[in-house]
Amino acid sequence: MTHATADLLLPMFRDVIEMLMLVSQSFRHFDEGKVETAAALGRAVHKHEKELTERLLADPPEVDGLRFVPSHLERSGDAIHGLLRCLRTMQAEGTRFTPGGEREVIELLDKTSELLECARDLVLTKNRVLARHVEIESMRFQDLTAEFARAHEQRLVQGVCMPEASSAYLSMLDYLREITRHARRIATRIVPRDALSARVPL
Repeated sequence: MTHATADLLLPMFRDVIEMLMLVSQSFRHFDEGKVETAAALGRAVHKHEKELTERLLADPPEVDGLRFVPSHLERSGDAIHGLLRCLRTMQAEGTRFTPGGEREVIELLDKTSELLECARDLVLTKNRVLARHVEIESMRFQDLTAEFARAHEQRLVQGVCMPEASSAYLSMLDYLREITRHARRIATRIVPRDALSARVPL
């Protein structure tokens, strides 16, 4: 992989990571301007994916692991668009999460941002330890979202959480799962699992 190839990918990573940062900020304190900025970044990501994939497909075999990274970033952007829709619906309908639900979503947003940043850094370093970190943390993320979903169900049963907030909460968990799934797929594109298991102790 050349520095030139990495330089092509980094702007897409920057836009996707910024989108998620704006979602996180607007979840804490809704800001229509930030939501609009995130949506515009998503449109740019969609445009760049097509251009960049075509370019990488024409490149020599050394970039094999990177050729489909743009598509994973675009699909991450699509999932972030889903989060934006949730925020807009919540704002329009006056939907609020319980304090516990808010803390859980904020924790997941922070962890998702970290995994995307790690995936970005892998483009530059191809570091196997970092790749293993992404794999392990993405699996832990899936377990954590399942735990939070169960806690949410308990809040519903106890009447602490209002049913009208349930759909938005569960949708946000699903979209965040999707983003971390693509971060993990990016990591395995850059450092394949067979190379990882051969060199990094489990």
